[in-house]
Amino acid sequence: MKTIKRLLVVAIMLTMVTGYANENANDVSAKVITVLKFSDVKKGHQYTIIDNEGVVLFKETIERNGSFSKKFDFTALNEGSYTVELEKDFEIIVTPFIIQSKNVVFLDSKVTTVFKPVVRSRDNQLLVSQMSLNEQPLKIELYYNDELILKDELKGKSVLSQVYRLSANEKGDYYVRLESGKRVYKKSFEIK
Repeated sequence: MKTIKRLLVVAIMLTMVTGYANENANDVSAKVITVLKFSDVKKGHQYTIIDNEGVVLFKETIERNGSFSKKFDFTALNEGSYTVELEKDFEIIVTPFIIQSKNVVFLDSKVTTVFKPVVRSRDNQLLVSQMSLNEQPLKIELYYNDELILKDELKGKSVLSQVYRLSANEKGDYYVRLESGKRVYKKSFEIK
């Protein structure tokens, strides 16, 4: 009787172990590894993976100059549209991709470049410029000591630029908020 009980326990244990082994083997084979590669990047550039609703799923800052690659398993994501954005010094390269039936397809023909606004302060001047190939307006808000002191909108050209003269007597911390399309850019600066 004891022998039969031991055999039953061993049989149940073997069945459970075999079941777990098959389950793990299936999980490994179902994974599809995708390698993101970027060339000509610099330390401080960032890349972001965003879903079709604008939710940031992953964001990382690149730690060294040159080429960069990272492996991802996108099989856990739902089917649908996503983008990878590589944010460089003056531009953002947007690469859309879709996930269908556990396959990842990058839409290289739909890669776009968004040019970031450039803000420079020199003496008591603020210089704002942006290349806007689709001629989207650039909304500008300038704050001094957390108080809005200027609101402007540049539009109608593929290259937007404006110089603002600030009071030489109003020294201190400034903050500029720029909005182009659905993107917001912020920069702080100081006039001494």
